[in-house]
Amino acid sequence: MRSALRTSIVTAALAGALLAPAATALAATAPQSATTVTAAVSANDRYAGEPVYVGNGMVAVLRNEAEGPEAWIRYVGDQWKPGDNYMVHVVALVSRQQTSAEAHGASFELTKAQTASPVLVVTTKGVAKSYPLPKGKTGQVCSAEKTQSIGAGMNAKLSMSPDGPRAEIWAAGEDTAFRILDRGFPALPESAGILARIVNPSGAAPVFEYKTQGGDTTLGRTSFPALPKGCKPNYKVTEEQATDKPAPKPQPTATASTKPASAKTAADVKPQTGAQTVVVPQGGVAAGAEIAAEDTDNSITLAAGGGLIAILAVLGAAWTARNRTARNRG
Repeated sequence: MRSALRTSIVTAALAGALLAPAATALAATAPQSATTVTAAVSANDRYAGEPVYVGNGMVAVLRNEAEGPEAWIRYVGDQWKPGDNYMVHVVALVSRQQTSAEAHGASFELTKAQTASPVLVVTTKGVAKSYPLPKGKTGQVCSAEKTQSIGAGMNAKLSMSPDGPRAEIWAAGEDTAFRILDRGFPALPESAGILARIVNPSGAAPVFEYKTQGGDTTLGRTSFPALPKGCKPNYKVTEEQATDKPAPKPQPTATASTKPASAKTAADVKPQTGAQTVVVPQGGVAAGAEIAAEDTDNSITLAAGGGLIAILAVLGAAWTARNRTARNRG
């Protein structure tokens, strides 16, 4: 019984371990729900606004903030109703800089764009309808833009407003921007296939860098248009610090030693504190051991040999005298 229980637990754990990566991958590739997208949009006020359905499956998102009056035309499908998600994809944009556009069989025009009460006029099959934008402040336009060709049939619409630099990357023949870069998302990932980034996005003079072709193609650089005089950014201007400068070389200190590593002074020599490596015998041969340990030159060897010869000579003489005495007695 216990064996079967243990087997079932191990099987369940193994199944969970095998299924976890698949579940994670499925969650990562699953499309975002309307609720998720709406929540993400609500956190980014730059693209939020007042949505109105204008027909042909399109919603006009009306805005009139610091960057001026805008109407973002987004395709949402024929079943859209107020309260549904409207952040699907952009098909057109009208603003003070570009007051007219066309998409999906309809034309759009932003009228009274320089006043505090701009109006969006949508014309479909000869029938025009008007949609007032939120009230704004009349006065100076605090935005500027320019278009830059970046190669491979692509253009970048670069704009500067109190919200900071913005780059819309458009491919030829497409009615929606390929990518949009701003201060919150200043660079494309490597997986995009091209290089496009805003350098120093929160600085006083941001620069757009791009490279859409491989080989020996050089990196393109162009400045964003400056804010009109009298306009100020609504964020703190901070210049990025370069981090690719070489590290300074270490300087020699006053206490650094300049002598070679092999040279040693008396101060460098320390008394030996390790265990003695010469084995010193105990007892009657201790003196001889000390000599062997300390004096190992040839003079000691010769002296020892001479002493041995003298001892042998004395013993020989004594032995001879003893034999003579024994013979005389006999």
